[in-house]
Amino acid sequence: MFGKIGDMSGMMKKALEMKNEMGKVKEEIAETEVKGVCENAVEVTLLGNMEVKKVRISPEAVNTGDVRKLEDMVTVAMGNAVQEAKELSKKKMAAVTGGMNIPGLSGLFEQ
Repeated sequence: MFGKIGDMSGMMKKALEMKNEMGKVKEEIAETEVKGVCENAVEVTLLGNMEVKKVRISPEAVNTGDVRKLEDMVTVAMGNAVQEAKELSKKKMAAVTGGMNIPGLSGLFEQ
């Protein structure tokens, strides 16, 4: 009878440890920079929590006068940066969860 209670207590302790570790990982992700680039003309830097940190546009991209192309390059660079942030989050979370698919945690850090 007490064996099952002991098992449950151990599981709860493990779950609390995982929750604490996930909080640390979330902070680490939020502080990590990722970049998305398009044609070496536009570079977007995001933090892992999807906060935009910096956008760099080369003078050559501006000097062409092709606003639509520049808009497209910014969109592609931003998309690439978002994808990098998602991959970073998945990789870091897999390290905490051991690759287990835990219900309720899917997409936890994706915006």
